[in-house]
Amino acid sequence: MRTRVPADSLLGRAILSSRVPPWSVLAASFAASAAIPAVALTTGAPLALLLPLMGVVIIADVSFGLLATNVEKLSRRLLFFEPLVARLGEAGWLLALWHFGAPGWVIALTCGTCWVYVQSRHRARQLGLRQLGMTTLAERNVRTTTVGLAFVAIAVISIAGSSDQFSWIQGVATIAATAWMLLSSLGLLQLMVVAASALRER
Repeated sequence: MRTRVPADSLLGRAILSSRVPPWSVLAASFAASAAIPAVALTTGAPLALLLPLMGVVIIADVSFGLLATNVEKLSRRLLFFEPLVARLGEAGWLLALWHFGAPGWVIALTCGTCWVYVQSRHRARQLGLRQLGMTTLAERNVRTTTVGLAFVAIAVISIAGSSDQFSWIQGVATIAATAWMLLSSLGLLQLMVVAASALRER
């Protein structure tokens, strides 16, 4: 959960002045992500709850990085749970997309490519390749945006209540999961190119 919101911006100052503990932000993100698959089991107007839940996740992502910089020394426990909460949350989103009709094989490939990307980037940074802080197509904010837009479309379709809404919802879920998979694959390719270039220079 990292952020690019400047600390001296209006939003950054508001977040820092709140003095909310980073643990609370992680807990809120986890609770919202865990509720998303449950909401996906409903139909009609209740699906609109997907939007505020995803909003909580996005706000938590933005807030955590800033609040963490305000802590003199983050505990190892917090550093351990941060990526775990992020991955479990993303698993909840994929579960929701699967329930909405995205094919299981697409969900599995999306999960696999995203996991490989995250692990590869983490390992590269452990090896000291700090130039890999470049923005790729598989960034966390790209994933949340992709899923968030899908949930907006699904909520609108469900509330509209057309006769073929289930086909539309299935199509949106499939497109979102496929887009996530492709973005993760392209991001991994970017990462491999940069890593290969950096390692040749050493």
